[in-house]
Amino acid sequence: MRINNLNGMWAWTNLSHVNNSMMNVMEQLSTARRIPRAAHDAAGLAIASRLRSQVEGYTRALDNAQYGINLLSTAEGGMNAIQENLQRMRELAVRAASGTLTDADRAALQEEFNQLRQGIAETVRNTQYNGQNPLEGFRGEFQTGANEGQTENVEIPNLNPENLEANVNENRMNLNNLNIGTAEGANQAVQALNQMINQVSRARANVGAHVNRLEAGVRNMASAMINLTRAQNNIESLDMARGVMEQTRLMLLSRFTTGVLAQSNANATQVLRLLG
Repeated sequence: MRINNLNGMWAWTNLSHVNNSMMNVMEQLSTARRIPRAAHDAAGLAIASRLRSQVEGYTRALDNAQYGINLLSTAEGGMNAIQENLQRMRELAVRAASGTLTDADRAALQEEFNQLRQGIAETVRNTQYNGQNPLEGFRGEFQTGANEGQTENVEIPNLNPENLEANVNENRMNLNNLNIGTAEGANQAVQALNQMINQVSRARANVGAHVNRLEAGVRNMASAMINLTRAQNNIESLDMARGVMEQTRLMLLSRFTTGVLAQSNANATQVLRLLG
């Protein structure tokens, strides 16, 4: 005669499954992650890993874009100072062009004119960011996205006095060539300074346009990074309340299954006693 304990076999199998599920839930609760190991959700872990890689890419791209914004903002501040000096030099040239001034008057104006020109050279030399002098001529590439090819090429001209040039009456001259010691020289200086002010204004406007584009890129990347991080958290992060509820359910199920197993073993033992 064969005695089968089918209820006990079912209870033992179910108890083993419940205990495995309990271990998984405990691991999830202890790490606060829904997928602490690939075995929990291999496909979900692969997707989360790709999202994490994209988020890290956006983080680096944001750093690069902010670096570019800081450098360009520093350069724009120096350009503003240069523009103000050029504007003051133009005012002096206009005054020096007046026929009512004496040579001594123009000599005094020339002295201030020279100091302002020297100030421009010092501004170019002292405008630095991270060891670079962008106003001495800069060409670089800044990241505007997390993927390859999402870059912004930026170029800043050299704004040293010898590189600020103008064409006056078919004569090519730079800022160092200007002299307002005579009425004729002052008139030439006014025309040259008009062109040089425009040259700096164009460079400054170009820098401002690049800053605007980089700032727009920063906003877009920040928004994308937030959305990707949210998606990654939805896949990886554990809902703690739901995890605790699942743990409680499995504990109750484990106790119930253990009781069924104990009862089935007791019944089999009683049958064997009766047969004995």
